[in-house]
Formats: sequence, C-alpha cells, structure tokens
Amino acid sequence: MTTTMKLPGKTLPGILNPEITLKPLSANTLLINDATTSLHLSIYGTDRLVISPANSSDQQDRIPAHLMAAGLDYLYANHPMLEQIHLSPLLSERLEPESWLHAIDQTSGESINVRTGFYQNRTLWHWQNSSVLTPEIWTENSNGISHPLRPLQPSGVVYQRYDYQNDLTISFRSIDPEEDLATFHQWMNQPRVAEFWELAKSREELRNYLQTLLKDRKSWPLVGSINGEPFGYFELYWAMEDRIAPYYDCQPWDRGFHLLVGNPDFLGKRFSNSWTKSITHFLYLDDPRTGRLVGEPRADNRRLLKLLAPAGWSFVKTFDFPHKRAALVNGYRRTFFREVQL
Repeated sequence: MTTTMKLPGKTLPGILNPEITLKPLSANTLLINDATTSLHLSIYGTDRLVISPANSSDQQDRIPAHLMAAGLDYLYANHPMLEQIHLSPLLSERLEPESWLHAIDQTSGESINVRTGFYQNRTLWHWQNSSVLTPEIWTENSNGISHPLRPLQPSGVVYQRYDYQNDLTISFRSIDPEEDLATFHQWMNQPRVAEFWELAKSREELRNYLQTLLKDRKSWPLVGSINGEPFGYFELYWAMEDRIAPYYDCQPWDRGFHLLVGNPDFLGKRFSNSWTKSITHFLYLDDPRTGRLVGEPRADNRRLLKLLAPAGWSFVKTFDFPHKRAALVNGYRRTFFREVQL
C-alpha cells in the first residue's frame, strides 16, 4: 500500500510542505519519493534488519534527510518490536549530516539507528523554523514569577505525522482568532465542553480570549486536525508560569496542555490514541530540554485520565485548586521514547 505524508513548515526549491510517498515494491524493497528525488531501499536480514540502496549505481551522492527519516519511520511502524535498524556503509556514507547514526557495528561496519533516538529527531514531524534553541535567559513576568524567556509562537502547521497504527494523518497548527472563531465558539458552547472549560461565551469575548493568549508567550493555542479536518483545541502552556507550578516540584522546561475534542465525529479510541501520542510527541520535540509534561484535569474527569495512559502519562495525586478538585498527571520524556509506540 502506498503511503503519503507532508512535512510541516518545510520547503524544497519551489515547493511548500513537500509531499513524500512510500511504496513497497516487494517484501524486501521500498521506494521513497518527493517531487525531486527518489530513494530505493533494499531491506534484508534475519537476526537484524539491514537497509541499503537497492541500486547503488543509480543512487545520488547525497540522500536528503527527510527521505531517510520517512523510510526509517515506515520500517519502525511496520516492525513494532524492532529496536534498531542497521544501515549499510553504502547508505550511511551518503546521508546528509543528521543524527541518524547512533552507533557502529564493529563486526560488519554497519551504522546503527536506534528507535528511541530516531523519534527524538525533528526532521519528519516538527516545523523546525530554527534549529537553534532559545537561550536560557531568565526574566520575570507581571506576577513576579521568575522563568526562562519563552520563544515567540509561530503561525501555521507546527506538527504533522502519518499515524501508521491508526491510518490517520494528524496535525497541529496555531489558531487564527478570525478564521477559526466560528468553530471555536461552537465548540466552547457545547454543553459537554462548557462543563469543563467554563468558556460558553460570545464570539467577541472568545476572540479577545484568543488574542490575549497569542500575545502571551506562556500559552500557545493550537487547532488539531485529523485527515485535514479540525477536531479539537489544545492550549499548551509552560508550567512554571502556570497556576499548577506551586503544587509540585516544577522545573523550568516542564510543559502541559488543556484540550477539548469539539468535533464529535472524532470521539473514540482510534482517534484519542492518535492525538494523545501526537501532542505528547510534539511537546517533547519542540524543546529537548522538556523532560516532563504535567496536567491538572478535574479529578472526576476519569475519561481523560484513561485516554492519556497510552501516551505514557500516569496519575500522581489529587489536590485542591481554589476553583476545583484536580488530578495531577504527568509524563516523562525517557518513558515516552522507550515505551510508547508511534
């Protein structure tokens, strides 16, 4: 079966958000294309999986990073128990300088890509406007809270991934307070959403709410889409500047999110399995200094607590906010990349 995917925020010469296609030609060969380049891989091995150029004489001198990433993702997704992939010298010596090669097999001379390291590389899924991290410059907000200076929020699609397990393409983009206002208003005024969010307000009030968030680097409002159709709203935040910070041993790069699924067509285990893993993955990719994620849903929101578990989240404790009885939940980078299958 042919698979297609797009790269968020990436460009090739004259092409915005280039599309990649992956087509297995046999059980042992895989063809990967974008609009300008092809990568034809041979796959072999019994005790270990090895990939190599299928036609080395036709292989270009430099293999684009996004094609290599797409091939590795395809192989890991279709071999769930696979912990590493060996790359032949003919392949590894032609790779662009990326963090694909985590070790060397001293016996065969093959390079080794490790699953847990691969899924921390941002090439395939993250918008990557800059490969340079925001420096840790400390500042103080209007409430007197000291915290690192946070990056500006980008516009457009910031994460996109084809989910092989559920046969879905999931993406997140920054919300537009004009273009998305009607949908956001409709979602917030649904009784089942208003019960938890308490934002069943007018369009003008919600427009002001979003504009305030977009000006404040503490939070980042995103729209989640599945197969191109908006399904939910995600409000990301830096925990140190959030109300949750005093209730646990908060660290400078901890993050969290609030969420709602506004489109009822996307309720259900298949979809929740995809978006919980994807939003968690995005937050770890967005800044490698983020080692922990936290959340504080209402203690009686047992459905959400259950939905987060497949993405590596766990319950910590219940505690009292001034306005609600809350459950503290968290997830850890080391657990996610070791134990969660994307």
